[in-house]
Amino acid sequence: MLTTLVVTLIVCFLANVPIGFALGIAALASLIASGTMPVSMIPQRMVAGANSFPLLAIPFFMLAGAIMERGGVSKRIVNLASTLVGHISGGLAAVSIVACTFFAAISGSTPATAAAVGGLTIPEMEKRGYDRSYASAVVASASCLGVIIPPSITMVIFGIVANVSVGQLLIGGLIPGLFLSLLLICMNLLRSKQLGYPTEDKRTWMERWHCFADAIWGLMMPVIILGGIMTGVFTPTESAAIAVVYGLLVSFFIYKELRIKDLIPIFYKASLNSAMIMLLIACASPFGWVMTIEQVPQMASTAILGLSDNPHVIYMLMLFIYLILGTFMETAAIILLVVPIFAPIATQFGIDMVQFGVVSVIALAIGMATPPVGISLFATCGIADITMGQITTKVLPFLFILIVGLFVLAYVPAISTFLPNLMF
Repeated sequence: MLTTLVVTLIVCFLANVPIGFALGIAALASLIASGTMPVSMIPQRMVAGANSFPLLAIPFFMLAGAIMERGGVSKRIVNLASTLVGHISGGLAAVSIVACTFFAAISGSTPATAAAVGGLTIPEMEKRGYDRSYASAVVASASCLGVIIPPSITMVIFGIVANVSVGQLLIGGLIPGLFLSLLLICMNLLRSKQLGYPTEDKRTWMERWHCFADAIWGLMMPVIILGGIMTGVFTPTESAAIAVVYGLLVSFFIYKELRIKDLIPIFYKASLNSAMIMLLIACASPFGWVMTIEQVPQMASTAILGLSDNPHVIYMLMLFIYLILGTFMETAAIILLVVPIFAPIATQFGIDMVQFGVVSVIALAIGMATPPVGISLFATCGIADITMGQITTKVLPFLFILIVGLFVLAYVPAISTFLPNLMF
């Protein structure tokens, strides 16, 4: 049964079958091969896997991000970022990083962040003399913050799979996300000086205030979400629904850039992206169930623990596995497949599960900007109309600094656990 499961999954991967369908087909083939379990277990497990109240946060956060992207929030965030950091070396690239940081706190999605910010800043950077592939690399690496800074769809999935508080995970990602954003700005400053990229004119405090006042309504959304979760006014799932309502009010009545006719493509885009994630979760449920029956998590845990009894070595090994898997697998699929194996090991070594969740999501986020199939790279290449080969060499310094930040966060737990411990 286990052999059939693994062989079928590998064949599906080689045949380029989408990961969600591959998981479901592998589970079905293993049940047929066993001859003792009814095939009807597949749809039952799929329904059970998707039948979770916290999963409602995924379509709501997707919809909120799409509304705010179309409603004029992204260009106001870029204007604000320009007034704050545009005057430093490589200023416009730094603007892209800061804008991605702000928009990550609205969208909760890496592709949405890359599309909203990259569509505005990459053409502008090219006009100012930046190499297009460098501009794209900056946006691709910074858009990874979309799944780290709350709200984060990936944090929601991790919390459900590992049975960790989603609220604590969301809050725990705030400081690490800002820390990684600062590292990216520092790397951009260094690279821009080496490459001789221009600076922008320094803005006055009055100009900064006007841009901040114009963008404040968009920036208030993460404040409302986190404030409501911290104070217990609403749950993370309810906060996602509130984010949708707030986004509609701001886009229709304050910025007045959203029209009724825009709702159809917005709902279509959000529902399509949500359906892809929900199908993946549903198909991963019977796959995980078969792995549990065959005691794969226990065997994998034994094998990993057999390599060393040093918790720091095991922790580093798990992070490297995340980074490697992230180069060719989708983030949600990695969580659904690997976290059930890693979570018991982390618990056994006394690792704080909130901190482990935040660090795991960061490692997977880095995978989104790592060749050959990083979703952030694909999204940015599509916007900038460049090839994967052109962006790969330019993104490597940013990947390096992100990995350095990952291991700092892994071995300094207080950075991730300070806010959750303070609030909860």
